[in-house]
Amino acid sequence: MEQERAIFTREELAAAVRVPAVVEQDLKRIISDRLEQCGLYYRVFSRTKTAASMARKFEQKEYGEGGGRLQDLVGVRVNLYFDDDVKICRSILKETFELIEWSTSERSEEEFKPIKLNGVFRMPEYLKAEISPETWDMFIDDTFEVQIKTMFFEGWHEIEHDMRYKGEELWSGFGGFSRYFNSILATLELCDKSMVSLFEDLGHALYKAGRWSDMIRCHFRMRIDDANLYPEVEAYLDEDRGRIDNIAKQIYKTPRSQLMEVFLKRPRRIPINVNTIVALLNENFFQDPRLTAIFKAHDVYNDGREEDPFENRHYEMRPLAKHMVFQMVTELNGNRMKDEEVLPERIFAKAADLIWQWIKNRYGGLFRTMPAQLSWYRADVYGYHVQVEIEHARQLLRMHVRHTDLDVGGRIWYSEALLARGADDIVRLSACSGYAEPDKERGIPQGLRSSFFSFPGFYKAIVDNVGVVNGLECSGRRRIVKPEQAADLAAVIGSRERSFPLVLVVSERDENGLMDEGWLGQFRVSDFTRTVWRYAHVLTCYADEAGELLSLAGVPARTAKALPRLFIFWPDGAVDDYGPEDVENCSFGRHLEARGDARTYDIVKGGQAFYHRIVTELRDWNISAGMWEGFDLETMTQ
Repeated sequence: MEQERAIFTREELAAAVRVPAVVEQDLKRIISDRLEQCGLYYRVFSRTKTAASMARKFEQKEYGEGGGRLQDLVGVRVNLYFDDDVKICRSILKETFELIEWSTSERSEEEFKPIKLNGVFRMPEYLKAEISPETWDMFIDDTFEVQIKTMFFEGWHEIEHDMRYKGEELWSGFGGFSRYFNSILATLELCDKSMVSLFEDLGHALYKAGRWSDMIRCHFRMRIDDANLYPEVEAYLDEDRGRIDNIAKQIYKTPRSQLMEVFLKRPRRIPINVNTIVALLNENFFQDPRLTAIFKAHDVYNDGREEDPFENRHYEMRPLAKHMVFQMVTELNGNRMKDEEVLPERIFAKAADLIWQWIKNRYGGLFRTMPAQLSWYRADVYGYHVQVEIEHARQLLRMHVRHTDLDVGGRIWYSEALLARGADDIVRLSACSGYAEPDKERGIPQGLRSSFFSFPGFYKAIVDNVGVVNGLECSGRRRIVKPEQAADLAAVIGSRERSFPLVLVVSERDENGLMDEGWLGQFRVSDFTRTVWRYAHVLTCYADEAGELLSLAGVPARTAKALPRLFIFWPDGAVDDYGPEDVENCSFGRHLEARGDARTYDIVKGGQAFYHRIVTELRDWNISAGMWEGFDLETMTQ
């Protein structure tokens, strides 16, 4: 804090603020569905603020105690084709989400700026629950921002934002160029308004000509299909034309906003065509009995309605195959329980509460009956399931949660945990996460999915706030092995009860007596430790002190002399070792981004590649280790 003002680094924000893609995608989908339901011409774009962008905004704005909070963690931009649609879109959004505030750019008579309307809305509760809880400690509000602009201004707005709003110094002393730019903006604003006037005038001309279907299309300017008015309706409008307040005139006089409001109130989506438009107007405003009879005979709201391909499709039911993305069996020792007496019952209670709080934060928005305190609980709603079994007397907790993947059809994600205090007074945690989906290769496993590797949030909370011992205490800090620790560490390496792989980095001393890790290139041991410490131990050792340890660990003498070296002692007894040549010659396809099953890779080499290779090997081992497969489904659903 700096004078009660919050300033966070990019690294701090990246570590604390985690927004799953589903949040941005669902907001975009909800808005698109509503706009499409009323036939607007639109384009919708979205983005989630990066850590770097948030850090810049914290530097520029006065967020913090007594100040504001960042409100546009997720942003949605709606581009509209017609100027008068801005007001309609504003009304739709206000009815769809909880509005916090609207803001718009101020314009004087002598100045031209883009027509840009910004709305800040409360994040739906079920999407807020998807975002990491630490986010709300960073002076970030549980809101999202929607920008509404017209297409004419959208075409140049990004350039204007970068070259004018952020680059005022470019125009200093060059008033002629600035006036020229203003004239272009004025032309664009005129184009917005002229386009609406053009269609209004054309619609009136079509009304005068008695071309009713074309008049409706032109006047309402909606995404209307190619169907024409029923012949009976055409004939009736022609007959009725002589009346002063004829039906055709009433149609033409109806504002677009009223028609779209009627479409939005329909309980289910209906085709948007000239017949359904006249039918809705008649049903809600005209109540002409002859039109009512015509539309009833045609079953107008189902006429032309496309059959939902999912309504009558026959699905082949196939069993779901489980694919692990994380698993762990370990002991809890309470070494991170600050200001608390470390007793087995308190360790159990703390860990159990962290599991419960994780469930509440993640699923509480869906299950309103979920109690505040840990208790026996079970609930289902469509694709979501929560089950917690707690026996306080025995100090035993079993948990199973699952939800459907909102992006990949047929995929279900699950997390499970077993927390128990044994007769030896040791509290043990078994945890796993994964997904299940129909096998695409006739039941043959699809292989390891280390790119999906992810430990559940409750496991991280327990490691960070309770403390884990897995042969050694779990630690995210650099640990240097002393000669007197060789025998104890060798015993840990030889233990088959260990679930953590143990990585040992042996390096020479430099001229100052410090550990020389230059042979690893861009592989930074401290960074590597912070990445893997919750599922692997990382230790370092001086080469001249490593002899006894490597001998006791069963490393061949020839290998033990070829130092510096990196060893991985796997829990099943296998040992991998890598030397400087392995680091130098390493090449790796680093994962950049994933969209569905399509992936983008960046080839890196040397120490950077070696880092990614070792991390991937540790994660692959965890996924395939078979430590704890979780509960049988029948056990949790009896």
